Amino acid sequence: MTDEGYPDSLTHLRQELARIQLLLRACAEDESGEESDHRREARNMAILIGKRLAASTVELRLPALVDTFGLDTHQRDALLLCLLSEVDADSRRLVSDLTDGPVTAGLALRTVAADLAGMAETWLVFAAEGPLLAHGLVVVEPTGELRLADRIMRHLLGSDLVDSRLTGIVRQAAPAPCPAGALMPDHDRAAALCSLMVEREPAMLLLHGRPGAGRRTLAAAICAEAGATLLFVDARAALTGQWPDVVRLCYREARLRDAIVCWTGIDQVTSREHDHWAVLAHAAAAYPRLTLLVGDTEWDPPEHSCRFLRIELGIPGFPDRRRWWRAMLPPPAAFAAPAPDPDDLAATLAATFRFTPGQISAAIETATGLARLRSPGPARLHTTDLQEGCRRQFGRGLVAFARRMPPSAGTTLDDLVLPDRNRRQLTDLAIRIAARGRVVDELGFGVRLGLGTGVLALFTGVPGTGKTTAARLLAAGLGVDLYRVDLAAIVSKYVGETEKNLEQVFDDAERTNAMLFFDEADALFAKRGEVRESRDRWANMEMAFLLQRVEEFSGAVILATNLRQNVEPALLRRLHAVVDFPLPDAESRRRIWSGMFPASVTPPDPAELAELAKRFPISGGDIRNVVLDAAFRVLGADQDATSIGLHDLVVSVGREYRKLGLAISPADFGETFYDWVTQDLLAVAGKEAETTAQD
Repeated sequence: MTDEGYPDSLTHLRQELARIQLLLRACAEDESGEESDHRREARNMAILIGKRLAASTVELRLPALVDTFGLDTHQRDALLLCLLSEVDADSRRLVSDLTDGPVTAGLALRTVAADLAGMAETWLVFAAEGPLLAHGLVVVEPTGELRLADRIMRHLLGSDLVDSRLTGIVRQAAPAPCPAGALMPDHDRAAALCSLMVEREPAMLLLHGRPGAGRRTLAAAICAEAGATLLFVDARAALTGQWPDVVRLCYREARLRDAIVCWTGIDQVTSREHDHWAVLAHAAAAYPRLTLLVGDTEWDPPEHSCRFLRIELGIPGFPDRRRWWRAMLPPPAAFAAPAPDPDDLAATLAATFRFTPGQISAAIETATGLARLRSPGPARLHTTDLQEGCRRQFGRGLVAFARRMPPSAGTTLDDLVLPDRNRRQLTDLAIRIAARGRVVDELGFGVRLGLGTGVLALFTGVPGTGKTTAARLLAAGLGVDLYRVDLAAIVSKYVGETEKNLEQVFDDAERTNAMLFFDEADALFAKRGEVRESRDRWANMEMAFLLQRVEEFSGAVILATNLRQNVEPALLRRLHAVVDFPLPDAESRRRIWSGMFPASVTPPDPAELAELAKRFPISGGDIRNVVLDAAFRVLGADQDATSIGLHDLVVSVGREYRKLGLAISPADFGETFYDWVTQDLLAVAGKEAETTAQD
């Protein structure tokens, strides 16, 4: 049945090539002056092909290519002539007889033109702006040879392998791992994007946000829902080649697949000369489908001749983070007994770590690896593995201006000795930091009251009262890293450098979900004064920037100061919590003294420690210094010693008083303690005099 449709592309292609072979033979007949019966036969075959095409129900590659690239009949036949000379030896010999070589533009024109008038019309077939050359379907070699592009030949013959010049640059997207609604809860917006995907109009859409935010995943999900093919192009890799050629080849590949092009790493293009962007923008404007751009930052193009849209994918809010954690967590059977409740664990991790979906996936993968390393048998996860897996996703960006403070092993906030009122302040702060995602995001207080998710707290108290220790224990209890900001590295004498350094610290902390600790914060957040000199104006501008950045920060910031009265009032108004660390009273000091000794060391009797606590009104930090001094003097000098006596501690108290410049008197120390301290001071003075005499 001659009117039956074509069963596949190759059957159709063979008949089209047979028609072109007739035209080629007709061209040879014209050369010899014979009647061109072959041309009449070719016209009849074209009618037959048209009927079979109309009856075909399957997608055929040649008609699709003709429609995609907008080829007319002359351009189509010129392309088929090039293919015929590649795949048929007899035709190749006939071409050689006609041209004394390969296919040329002149031969192609004589073959596809029915007469001299038709030949004149077909000169536009090989115009530089025509589809054959503009899209690289055929190549004109310097010798004049007309050659079909390898990728086009393989496409017509049924291959979907990309051009070898695009290896490592282009890949077709895998099936989406999740629905678009999981990444974009705004279903109306997701539906609008799906509609945009199926439009046959040029447009560009920039998906920007931090790595792992789900930009590529969202692109794949929306394309899948819209029934569109997605082609990822690595802009970084593309820039290593001849940029205009690579862009042209990428869009040629997209046309062959009827795909949406998604350029990843677009920041690499936009940060270069405008010529790079101009080439891409021109190609995107000529492509009748959406072009996606994936980058880290929002960007305004210098020029574009089609619609340019933007969507920011930021860090998911608490409800979305919790949903991602719940979806990605391994099943309870993967955890060591007793397995945690998955809903509670997901909520805790979502509240603690402001992660993107990509970071959540990486953290779980890291945690699983840690569990496998710990046990040679079947790996069983612990919640600590997940916390450590989360920590390993960040921490490198703060090295220049901050130092990570490792958590205190074996201690918690419960071990911190504070009056009940101050302990409640600290506990309330811990709850606020842990629950900020649920309260601000999930319950809607952020929208209702215009709140951000950041927490700003001030720790006040004289040195040694536990401010730094509390910050470390607070961070450890929440499962996040604490970074002490190096003010000496931050502050610069050059205008604008301090703000730049601070911006880097806050940006890195937001990316790494770190808690920031500003010790001696009054040095940076001091009260602003009147502008008398230009440096005063710059100092006030630095403060204004700092106040704004602290308020915008989405994490937790702890400020510590010994002098609350010196802190800028505008900062005090922005504080969410103030925790006072007073000097400990006698009972608190007794608890501090008692808690300083490890189980391997025998301390003085409790009554003796109570006497020390009652007599010496020093801070917890000072007590720590005293105990360490005694430990090194006594236990370090005698390898067999395992106890520290009252005499040892009193002597160390005297040394601490002397170091701090405090008076040592019988009234403060008592006669016995004063004698012990005096004897030690005299012994030290005698050794110093003896050393001086020997010198």
